[in-house]
Amino acid sequence: MSLWLPIFLLIPVALVHYRLIEQGSFAWQDLQERFMLHGVNGVNYLWIALAIIGTLVIEETLQPISRYFAKKRFFAPPDYLPAPFNPLKKFTFPPDTFFDVKLKGNYTLLLLFIPLHLLAMISEEVMWRGYILPMQIEAFGGMAWVINGLMWAYLVHLCLKWHFIAMLPGMLVVPFIAQITNSTLAAFYVHAIPNMLLWVILWLGVRGKTPSEKGQNV
Repeated sequence: MSLWLPIFLLIPVALVHYRLIEQGSFAWQDLQERFMLHGVNGVNYLWIALAIIGTLVIEETLQPISRYFAKKRFFAPPDYLPAPFNPLKKFTFPPDTFFDVKLKGNYTLLLLFIPLHLLAMISEEVMWRGYILPMQIEAFGGMAWVINGLMWAYLVHLCLKWHFIAMLPGMLVVPFIAQITNSTLAAFYVHAIPNMLLWVILWLGVRGKTPSEKGQNV
């Protein structure tokens, strides 16, 4: 909650700003148009699939760069940060703990973590793609997604400083998909689906399978 509370506030802040500054209407059609809350269909699904696969492959390929910078004093991640977030720590799959919380049998953790994580991602997309990106499109045209992605990366995610190169493809592809599809929902899929892999990893840890039963150390 201490990590995500400011992110949860993004939706009410966007709506209040839309209402008071822009004098916007809360009629669904007006909200849908202003926040790009359009459905996804046809070729957009292909764009989404390619974006997800491409981002995962590129970011994984760039992981050695993150490990390199993580060894530098200025870029080093905090010691309390566990694997896989900390590239200098060994990641055991499936994990036994998550931020020092025991996972085996801890279904409460999943019941709390998943909806909070999901709400945080929705909040980010409503603000950054739904509210900010349309204004940037009006100001910068076809390059708006680049401005949006760089701001999202280096203002919001600057705390992941050792990851500043490897995270960039994901930070750019999300606004790119939003802009070419005119859909915040499409951007949400690209943002959320790769992050949902963490849910699977935690679920396997909660089930209590040992590494020897389930796989090997990564």
